[in-house]
Amino acid sequence: MTAQGHLRLPAAVRQWCGLAAGDRVLLAACPPEGLLVVHPPAAVDAMVVPVHAAVLGGGRP
Repeated sequence: MTAQGHLRLPAAVRQWCGLAAGDRVLLAACPPEGLLVVHPPAAVDAMVVPVHAAVLGGGRP
């Protein structure tokens, strides 16, 4: 972590996730497993939209 609270990801990780330097991500950690998952914005959208559609009773806006 940087002093500004940013996490520096290696270029290979950014490329694999389709991220550019400075992109925001959602991090999910499982400390007992030593696991850190990086969710790019498109992945978060893909997870959230179906749930919202089901709850609100409609399709994607």
